[in-house]
Amino acid sequence: MAKEKKTTIIFLVATFLISGICYWVYFSVGEKASPIAVILMGCPSLVAIILKIIYYRKESILGFKLCSFKFILMGIFIPAVYLGVSYGIYWISNPASFTGQMDLNSIIPLILDFLFGILLVMGEEVGWRGFLLTRMDLFCDRTWAIILNGFIWALWHYPAIIAGLYYNGTPLWYHLPIFTAEAVLVTAVMSFLRFKSKSLWPVILLHASHNYISQMLTPLSSSAISGYFVGETGFITMLCITGIVFILFKKTRKA
Repeated sequence: MAKEKKTTIIFLVATFLISGICYWVYFSVGEKASPIAVILMGCPSLVAIILKIIYYRKESILGFKLCSFKFILMGIFIPAVYLGVSYGIYWISNPASFTGQMDLNSIIPLILDFLFGILLVMGEEVGWRGFLLTRMDLFCDRTWAIILNGFIWALWHYPAIIAGLYYNGTPLWYHLPIFTAEAVLVTAVMSFLRFKSKSLWPVILLHASHNYISQMLTPLSSSAISGYFVGETGFITMLCITGIVFILFKKTRKA
């Protein structure tokens, strides 16, 4: 347990230190430093891989293994459920907000965009759910490991949110707590897949699918208040994810 606690602390300190430097460079230089965003997104995985080499060289801990295809499908389609249902409810209750302006290219660019999204989220997930979650689970109650993992993940995004890079029309007093709650809830879904499948691939696909579908659905809402209802700060979306978490973990308790 001592090694797990030690590597967890090192991971957090190193990840937030490197991320802090990346944020500082980006905020100081501006869009000219946009390539630094790639380093920022990749730093959790970079730190995790280094710690894996140093402390767990002979152990397979990051989750790069095959799993049942049902978990792959769950990773891809669960975001489609909670985002699709929440946006559907919002559009039905507020039809004027629906624009119908979906940016659909040909099938090949769509596939390439999704594949590129997988590469980007791997930079986060190898660190957050491949390494950190599984280390915390070894010395912490699993429920608390999931909650803390989600909170830390949300906290890592705070500088970008406060700087307005995640601006969606909602004030910080609303944006931060709802975003944090959704991050914890999505982490709970990811954790279910991570522990049940014993693989990181369903988690990576869920994160990529969430980002991809969000980017497709967001332009379909023209209302200035849509950010309060749907998306990463929408309470309808949050309630839908809560329902999925309840269903998944109720099924786990029965099993």
